Amino acid sequence: MLSKRQEQILKAIIDEYIKTASPIGSKRIQEIIEIEVSPATIRNESAFLEEQGFIEKAHTSSGRVPSTKGYRYYVDNLMEVNNYDNIKTKIEKIFSKRDLSIDEILDKTSNLISEMTKLATIVVTSNEIDEVKLSKVELIQLTNTKAAVLFVLSNGHIQNKTISLDQVALNDLTISIDLFNERLINSKISEIETKSQVIIPILKKQVKKCEFILQTLVGALIHTESNKSKTSGVKYLLENPEFNDPKKIKSIIEFIETASPFAWFNSQSKKSSKTSVAIGFETGIENDDFAVVKTDFTTELGNKAALALVGPKRIEYDKVSDLLDWIRKKIESKFLGEE
Repeated sequence: MLSKRQEQILKAIIDEYIKTASPIGSKRIQEIIEIEVSPATIRNESAFLEEQGFIEKAHTSSGRVPSTKGYRYYVDNLMEVNNYDNIKTKIEKIFSKRDLSIDEILDKTSNLISEMTKLATIVVTSNEIDEVKLSKVELIQLTNTKAAVLFVLSNGHIQNKTISLDQVALNDLTISIDLFNERLINSKISEIETKSQVIIPILKKQVKKCEFILQTLVGALIHTESNKSKTSGVKYLLENPEFNDPKKIKSIIEFIETASPFAWFNSQSKKSSKTSVAIGFETGIENDDFAVVKTDFTTELGNKAALALVGPKRIEYDKVSDLLDWIRKKIESKFLGEE
């Protein structure tokens, strides 16, 4: 654990970086920190935080920016509840309309959140497929640069996923699928995400990018025809300065299209909550530039569902987490009669 002063300096850096997206220097820290501390002390404590991996030196200035480790510490230990009151007022009006279904409410709510927060929203609802099992996985090379993975299910459905061979070696993909067939055949789809974790140590010894391959396969499998997914607000997300680079734009769009919110989370957060946070590489994708905040809920038909927000790592974690938790409670109250 960090000392109280170190925590306050880290919190000041993260809070300011979330607002400005600019590296934070010692002078600015002294201006905004809530305690009296000398510039020399700030420099020393900042050097310690950098040495411990909580912040990083910006390439283009003398300021510091938060690291994934710093954001994780902030979320687990320093984050305060900080409401999006204006957004909540607008969402309240959507929920007050009695003729809207849960899908219509989520659709309108997602568009509103994206517009007002500059984050992409993803809503996934899943029909119950507890008895459907994985029967077989097949790999078909389509071209020199593309391959298709076919998931044959016990109910006769076939789910396919096209994978770029520029990202993953064909041999590594073959080894991974052979392991899927060896260890996961006849497993229920609802159990695949959990069971797949046990093959990670084996994959790491045999293939590169093992976590990326595993998350891609599991995400595609979970995202079967029984799941319905809708993404909103990518155009607003791309207004963030972090995504001015065309490569980063391509990366985040691929991230949103490839994975399912059901597969993004294991046990990153220490807090017991239906609202979870995954930062950078914690998502299981080999990209450290963005973060996801997600809440799980149940629909009026008893089906599993998730609402996720995707954005740069400087997401206002406190406000976003509180907002999603509030929306989950609104859904449970309106459609399930829970208080």
